[in-house]
Amino acid sequence: SGTSELWLTETMLDNMAVLTILIGMALLSEGSAQIMRIATPTPAQARYQDTDFIALIHFNMGTFAHNGDPCCDPTNWDVKAPYATGKTSDPATFNPTKLNISQWFDSINGLGANIAILTAKHGCGFGLWPTNSTLPDGSPYGYNVGAKGAAIQHDVLRDFVNNATANGVGYGFYYSIMKNFYLCRSFSGTDSCTKTVLPGQHNYTQDVYTKIAQAQVTELWTNYGDLTEIWVDSGLDGLQDLMVHLQPQAVGTPKNPTGWCGTESGHPSKDVGPGDVWSTGSGFFGDPNSSQWMPKFCDPQLFQEHVWFWEPNLHVRTLGMMIPIYHDIVGRGMVMELAFSIDRDGLVDPTHEPVYKALGAWVRSCYGTPLVETSGSGNEFYLTVPEGATFDRVQIQEDIVTGQRVREYAVEVSSGAGWTSVAAAKAIGRKRIFLMNSTMTATSNTTLRLSLSNAIATPNIKQFAVFKPCPSE
Repeated sequence: SGTSELWLTETMLDNMAVLTILIGMALLSEGSAQIMRIATPTPAQARYQDTDFIALIHFNMGTFAHNGDPCCDPTNWDVKAPYATGKTSDPATFNPTKLNISQWFDSINGLGANIAILTAKHGCGFGLWPTNSTLPDGSPYGYNVGAKGAAIQHDVLRDFVNNATANGVGYGFYYSIMKNFYLCRSFSGTDSCTKTVLPGQHNYTQDVYTKIAQAQVTELWTNYGDLTEIWVDSGLDGLQDLMVHLQPQAVGTPKNPTGWCGTESGHPSKDVGPGDVWSTGSGFFGDPNSSQWMPKFCDPQLFQEHVWFWEPNLHVRTLGMMIPIYHDIVGRGMVMELAFSIDRDGLVDPTHEPVYKALGAWVRSCYGTPLVETSGSGNEFYLTVPEGATFDRVQIQEDIVTGQRVREYAVEVSSGAGWTSVAAAKAIGRKRIFLMNSTMTATSNTTLRLSLSNAIATPNIKQFAVFKPCPSE
């Protein structure tokens, strides 16, 4: 009888242990599932967000006429406009006599951009490579470098790719699928020649037009290696599957999407609104509850005027103007795709070059060496500031490889007499910069605290850092 009771007790205990293990495994599985549901970047998106700056290079037929989208129009197509160097219908008008793409990379490297995008074809329809695509009658496309009568006979894109590779910079191409003035397609892809077809223009059916565009992007997405980023403006016209098939590793595709911030001014807080920006979900601010990773970017110009292609007598933004733009874009977790407007010589304008280099130098000087920093996993982080050091800003970064996990947090400072708020927000993401209202001087016990009060999983902080005041501000 005692043996039976002992056996029964042991059996019950064994069953309870098994049940406890099963419940624990179920809870662990549920927790793992929750973590699995956290949106994370693809390798292409993580590569994209590993830089503050991308060089968005505008250099095409519009450089030799005027800015626009398209830059070609009835005022310059079959006549030499006063502002242009020739007829924009003539491939010979694209004639950068001092073209030196290696000179571009002096400014790209100086800025600190590690991805560069070149306008392979913009709204005019002119191509910067010797395309083998043909018109329906079998004749050459005819409106590109290397074409009969073109001033430039070599492959500008190949030169660009070679220079990017030599400089360790990722590269990609901008190609406007929907718009092509040469082939009578407007910004939205509609027929722009319903009333008049100008000399040198060609007007085809939509199917024929799409076949030409498909042939050209197939060349771009096949002949120049692995692209880091693809820019397609105004629509994909059914070519999204081809894009993903030929360039699966590139960002800017349906497989690896990015999201626009809603303005090209450089001041998204003013134009779109202040507040938290998420690397998940669509829309200008993103959506913290989305299961899709979608890095956000802003694309300002260096010109004070809203101009992409180089024009004479415009005003260039100064370093003092670019610093607030940096904080409003990069400091809120976005990537800055900054315009490079190559001039008619084929060079970075001598008035532009020092601004790119000064901005890059300023970022490295300001945020390259923190007074003190920490990193790790958890919900609270502390920084002890060296006595006598002055500081006026903090920078926080999540390790976005594991997702954007933080949902609410605060930064506080104490010198031994309680905590004073420095900043409070919801999103961190790839980078968040907070400028303090005034400069502080650390005492013997000055401490900053990062308190992560709400997160969907254990926060992984790549950097929590405090910095001294920056020059040129």
